[in-house]
This record gives sequence, C-alpha cells and structure tokens, in this order.
Amino acid sequence: METYDKLLKKSKELYQFYTGLNVLRWDLQTYMPPKGMKQRSAQLAFMSKISHRMATDGELEGLVAILEKKGDKLNFEQNREVELIRRSLDRTSNVPEDLVAAESSQRTMTISAWKKAKEKNKWKLFESELIPMLEISKKKADIVMEGIGAKSQLDALMDTWEPRMTTKIVNAVFKDLRKQLIPRVKKYSSVCEDVRTDFKTRKVPVNIQRKLLTDIAGVVGFDTTSENAGGRIDQSEHPFTTGYYDDIRITIFFLEEDFSRSIFGGLHESGHAIHRQNLNPDWKWMYLGDKCSSGFSESQARFVENMIGRSSEFWSFYFPQFVKHTNGIFNDITSQEFLQAINIVKPSKIRVMADEMTYALHVIIRFEIEQDLFDNKIDVSDIPEIWKAKYEKYLGVEIETDTEGALQDIQWSWAYWGYFPSYALGNLYAAMIREKITSDMPEWSNDLAEGHVAKPIQWLIENVHRKSNLYDPSEMINKITGKSLTAKPFIDYLDTKYASIFG
Repeated sequence: METYDKLLKKSKELYQFYTGLNVLRWDLQTYMPPKGMKQRSAQLAFMSKISHRMATDGELEGLVAILEKKGDKLNFEQNREVELIRRSLDRTSNVPEDLVAAESSQRTMTISAWKKAKEKNKWKLFESELIPMLEISKKKADIVMEGIGAKSQLDALMDTWEPRMTTKIVNAVFKDLRKQLIPRVKKYSSVCEDVRTDFKTRKVPVNIQRKLLTDIAGVVGFDTTSENAGGRIDQSEHPFTTGYYDDIRITIFFLEEDFSRSIFGGLHESGHAIHRQNLNPDWKWMYLGDKCSSGFSESQARFVENMIGRSSEFWSFYFPQFVKHTNGIFNDITSQEFLQAINIVKPSKIRVMADEMTYALHVIIRFEIEQDLFDNKIDVSDIPEIWKAKYEKYLGVEIETDTEGALQDIQWSWAYWGYFPSYALGNLYAAMIREKITSDMPEWSNDLAEGHVAKPIQWLIENVHRKSNLYDPSEMINKITGKSLTAKPFIDYLDTKYASIFG
C-alpha cells in the first residue's frame, strides 16, 4: 500500500536521525572534554528541535489519519505500527519546539551539575539545576496528559517508559512487593551476617577487570571482539546502554577495590545490549522494531545479571575461568564462598550495588519521592532529608552524605521522571519469564553448569526479543507467560534461591 510505504519511509528517517543523536549523547557521557559541555548543549538542543519536528510532521499525521480509516485493509503488524505512531504523535505533537529545546539544553546543564554535586557531596549544587528541569518536565507533562488522556502528570511521563502503566497499578504492585520483601530482608540479612566477604575488596587492576568483563560479556552473548562485533564497552560515571541493533554501546564504572561492581554491572548492561541487538530485524527503523517498554528491557538485564550471572550453576562453570582471568588473586577462595558473597543480603545505601532481595526497595523509595514532587507535597530542597528517612524506615540504613544518598542516581538529571518503576517491574517480568522458561526447558539452569549459556539466551531471543514492540507490556507478559503482572513468581524465586544458597 503506497500510503503505508510512505509512513515507513518517514519512520525510517526519524529512527536514523534519533539513533544518530544518541551517539552524541553517549559521547557526552564518555569522552566529552569539560570545555565542550556548553557547545554540546547547544548542538543537542538544536538537534532535539529537528527530531521533534520530524516526529510531529504534518505529513506524518496525515498518513496516520488515512491509514486509521483503512485499518481493515492492514494486517495486525501494520495496524500496530500505525497505532504506535499515533500514540507517539499524541504524546509529542502539542509539545512546543521551544520547550523541547529547553528540556534538551537544561538536561545537559543538569547532568553537569549532578556530576559536580556528586563529586563535591553538595546537594545544593544539583538542586539549582534540578528545579528548572522539574518545572520544564511539569509543563511538558501537562501537555502530554491532554494528548494521551492520562490522569496525572506522572502518569503522562511514565507512559513514555511503560505504555499504559499508571501510578495506581504500580502502587498496588509495589505495596504487595514491599510487604513481602521487608520481612525477608530482615531474615536473610541476619542469616548472612557470618558470610565471608572480605575478599570482595581485594584490588583488581582496571585493565584486568576490563579483560574479565569482555570475556564474561562474550559468554552471555554480547560480542565486542570479533570481526563482526556489534558492541563495545566504555567507561562512565553511571553505567548505561545505548545504541540500535548493529551498534550497541555499554558503559561501566570501574573501581579497583570492588571488582563486583564492574562485573555485575557489566552483566546487567550486557543483558540490555543482547536485547537491543536481537529485536526483530524485519522491523528495523520502525516503531514496531523498538522495545515494548523500559521495564521489559530491564527484565532482560536483570535476567542476565541475576538469574544467570548470580546463579550457582553459572559459577560452578565459570569460577575457574574467573580465577584464571584475575591472575590468581582469588586462588584461596572457594566457589561456594564466592557464590555466597555475590548473593549476600545486606541492606545498603547504593541502588546499583544493592543485592537482589533489597533492590526493589531502593526503587520504591525513589518512586514515592517522585509522586510527592509531582503532587506538590514536597519541594526539591526537601529530597535529601526525606531520602534519609525512607532509607532508615525501609532498609534500616543511615545515609550520612548527599553523594551516597539523593545524588547517587543520574536519572533525574536526564528528566527521566516515572522511569524508576521500570527497574522493579523488570524484576517481576524476569521472574515470570523465568518461570515460563523452566516450564518449557526444565533443565536449562543445569545446562548452565556445563557452560551452555546460549540455550536460555536463545529462548529469550525467540520468545521475548523478537516480539519487540508488538504488544504493550501488560499484554506482552500475558502473551509470553499466560499470566498477568504479579509479584508472586519473583518472591517464590527469591525464596527458593536463597534457601538453596544459605539454608
């Protein structure tokens, strides 16, 4: 159909421009010299205007309107592509170019302020830039609310990351999750008090960590070394993954005194990377060929990091290679001691280093703060003290500095409001998917002990990755598992895993 072909041409142009723009954003976080910050801010602001102009083009609107009337002549996939573009138009068409440019420009300045504030341990340095970013986000949210019919500003912004998800749904799931997690955290943090962890702070030179991470990423399927490699690993203050299909880039923070931060952060980002590389190639340059939600992307990262990368089966296979790659630094450590140490339950201050059982509580804290910000119940200046109080209440830890507290995450610098729930939802999706894999392939986890990591990865490619953006997340999880979103499989998984490791 000629009209549909024209629509795909517009979609391709948009994705090519947008993914090219993301390379500049990656450069901003990796190799950008300090002096170039303002210059890059101006470049990104202008290019964001162009991107917005392309995404809200009148011709694009006209093509969608024509195709919506001819839905009976389109197949399911074609109708889905039209639907996704319509929803994008509804979210963006009425947002003024000047507001888009202002958001992009302010984002660059907020990121810079966050880095300085975190380094100097001064919330006020960040607060001065976060306040205007929040105001811009609220203005944008008001416009998006009307476009998509959302019931609140935060619902409108969260729809970008988790389509059709609402604060009402998330709060209901998080309430159950919080209720289930807190007593288990108390139980297992007590059980883990005598677990040996001293060796985790042994110095492992960054060059060794890089080689180890490159190898372990390759084991789980993220190729950065062959002639046909479609990925690379770099360094940044906050780990992230960016890129599109054949060019996926992950960044890691390396710390000599904590090798686990780079290894498990690397496994996590490799999960994101594998997902992006294996989206349906038939739908490349289409809205249909994107991920269905940030939560689903997170589920793939958490699956690789935790359900493969922290499993007893994986380390029974990989531990000898780990000892070899680290040049004997851990020769005196047994695989069981290592397994317990990387799965220890210990309430901590830093989200990205949190164990599997406490992790979601970090996310819940951030989401509660976001809701209060958008409901005008608190001000930006209140965040550090509220943060401290919630960490004491939910995790029993004392936050002593801004750097280890409200300054630890970069997402608010990016104006990623409503994004944090995706992290915890990813855990829930991953556990539901794991339950389904186990039903389909009961021996998959045992196969890991033989080094057959490709088996579960291939299942994920066929049953999750290739579906790309064919369904909204709530329908996607139902299509894959036959069940609606629930915390139960995640809790069951934790109970089984931790009982087997710690008794």
